[in-house]
Amino acid sequence: MFQAIVIACALSNPAVCIKLENSRFPLETRKACEARAMQMANDIDKMISDMRAVRWRCYKLKQGSFT
Repeated sequence: MFQAIVIACALSNPAVCIKLENSRFPLETRKACEARAMQMANDIDKMISDMRAVRWRCYKLKQGSFT
């Protein structure tokens, strides 16, 4: 399983950033994780007008771990 992480920073102050983690559903493959990260990045642009996604990453989770 994989964990999708997206970092978004404020346009007005790029030093102000937030970390968003996928909690919607389990991501079984890296490809599914990458697709979810892109979806999260697009949603940030739509939902938080002053924030923009700047980075994303997919972490492989250890067996028995949720995060």
